[in-house]
Amino acid sequence: MYDLLRWAGVSDTTAGHVQQVLLRPVSVALVVIVALLAAWLGNRFIRHWIGGAVRRAAIRADSPRAERRAVTLTTMLANIWRVVVAFIAFFIVLGVMGINLTPILAGATIVGATIGFGAQSVVKDFLSGFLLAVEGQYDIGDTVRVGNTTGVVEDLSLRVTRLRAPDGGVWYVPNGDIRLLGNTVRGWGRATVDIPVPLTTDVDHLLDVLGRSAEAVRADPAFTHAFMEAPVVWGLVDATVDSMTGRVTVRAPFDRREPLERAIRHEVFRRLEIEGAPPPRRRPASDGTATTPDG
Repeated sequence: MYDLLRWAGVSDTTAGHVQQVLLRPVSVALVVIVALLAAWLGNRFIRHWIGGAVRRAAIRADSPRAERRAVTLTTMLANIWRVVVAFIAFFIVLGVMGINLTPILAGATIVGATIGFGAQSVVKDFLSGFLLAVEGQYDIGDTVRVGNTTGVVEDLSLRVTRLRAPDGGVWYVPNGDIRLLGNTVRGWGRATVDIPVPLTTDVDHLLDVLGRSAEAVRADPAFTHAFMEAPVVWGLVDATVDSMTGRVTVRAPFDRREPLERAIRHEVFRRLEIEGAPPPRRRPASDGTATTPDG
């Protein structure tokens, strides 16, 4: 443009001004158009490819909130991409307009390095929280075990997970510190009922009572849907000089496991008393009193 104007006989100063007035807006507009195109293509890529992977992970998580979480994470990634594109385009536009970027970039580098060095753990927490949310390892309401801490998830964010311990205490676990995680309510579990009885008890009778008691609980409408398969009588699993222990197990949802165990113990104890067999051996409690197997 400058050379063309000079060839047409325009003065050097006028040609420079015309070039600045005409070319800079065109250059800025071109940068904006390229940025918008990059943001659009990146958004399509994130929603199609990364969003698909997130949705598949959400389906494997088997959580009622999984689909909503997948949509939220995909939207968040798309927003992050647009912010990055806008940030880069902003500095390019400043350069096109003739603004010296060296002092700005130097100051931003120093500030960024200082913040990054002092906030390493925070960045790690955010990245770990994002990955935990993408993989759907736990959800609000799940009972999880993190290290030596067990509790119900009351809240989760990108930085911290809040747990409610069985004693009522609240634990705040930074997501970056989660290395080994156990989810005790995902899927199914095995309700295990061990009944210790005196050695004078007839073994066959004990095992028969275990099986009939489990089937009786299974017939109860309150517990029918908790049985994912037929009860399994294992037989004797332990023996001492004065007692032996029989076991029956049932595959059940995690949240129904403990109520199911209590119901089966109660039924076994009731049947052993009614049928005249020696009742389950009483075990010393921590306070020195005697307790039955069902508490």
